[in-house]
Amino acid sequence: MSEINFDPILLTQSLVKCASITPKDDGALTVVENHLKAIGFDCFPLNFSGNNSYEVKNLFATIGNEGKHFAYAGHTDVVPIGNESSWKYPPFSGKIDGEKLYGRGSEDMKSSVACFISATKRFLDKYKKLPGKISFIITGDEERDSVNGTPKILEWASKHNYKFDHCLVGEPTSKNDVGDKIKIGRRGSISFFLQVKGIQGHTANSHLAENSAHHLVSLLNSILEKPLDEGNENFLPSSIQIATIDIGNTAQNVIPELAKATVNIRFNDLHSSDSLIQWIDKKIEKIFSKLQKASCSYTYEANAESFLNKPGYLCDLISKSVSEVTGKNGNPEHATDGGTSDARYIKNYCEVVELGLRNQSLHKVDEFVYTKDIIKLEKIYFQILENYFS
Repeated sequence: MSEINFDPILLTQSLVKCASITPKDDGALTVVENHLKAIGFDCFPLNFSGNNSYEVKNLFATIGNEGKHFAYAGHTDVVPIGNESSWKYPPFSGKIDGEKLYGRGSEDMKSSVACFISATKRFLDKYKKLPGKISFIITGDEERDSVNGTPKILEWASKHNYKFDHCLVGEPTSKNDVGDKIKIGRRGSISFFLQVKGIQGHTANSHLAENSAHHLVSLLNSILEKPLDEGNENFLPSSIQIATIDIGNTAQNVIPELAKATVNIRFNDLHSSDSLIQWIDKKIEKIFSKLQKASCSYTYEANAESFLNKPGYLCDLISKSVSEVTGKNGNPEHATDGGTSDARYIKNYCEVVELGLRNQSLHKVDEFVYTKDIIKLEKIYFQILENYFS
């Protein structure tokens, strides 16, 4: 059992020391649970499996009774470390060197989880009677499948009559200073796994074969020939990226029968997964309807639809809280860039905004956070609770 310490820097260290590479937990959720139990939370460890994915440990914790219900959502799982020999310090050491705390998950997003726990502790110490409810939605699977994590916690909470009014997701959103940028939406994501089938043959007898690679290249060129859109006032332009090309041919004198590619599209609210499936169908039809000896098939994974929470009460409250802590006037930038997050599930239950540390080293070798930023984020989270329940 880890030592109970609500200092956000020390608590970040405790969490970083857990090698919780998805779906392994390595005690991270136990650290969270023990700290929340110590300040009176009812904790519900939730293990979910199925849906063609691995088993995942999760945690739902809540305190309070009547009044507004504020939720914090985050994750304790992390991405793999890569080449460990490239790290300055062991990736799960939580080593502090000068102003930096190093470790996998330090920025994404164990420091945010630690900050909100610490801020909640200070808030409950100050206000002995909580005028509402506070809940934690913490998953051990945000970085990979995200199937048996936050979506199922939310389903469980709904079945048990927990209804949230507002939710803060602690992903690292800030840019140059903590609190200068918040996420009010995200682009959607869909991946197409393309397979072109031709006829294998000798490269000297091309008339007797059908080169699958040639037709795959033609298809990819068609996919990339012009941008999907130019973006709009809320979103960056949609992005089409070729992620893999695989022919698997080890001989230079053989025309390949099969050629495969993966195309990932990050799309704004001008599109949907369904509309992009129709778009790829038309691209394939245009090329392969003219061919008799080659065909193209595909599967796809639609991971998320784009969404936008138009600025309202929660954005205003967060902006006010950031200004009060930092002393800087003006609203944080409202953004929808970056990858997907679990906010895409939470939006179906309540208004959700994302605010966390600076996005500078997540998923990199030598991932780190500035200790001064941890202190500042904890103060902002505390001020959000103050303003929300005042």
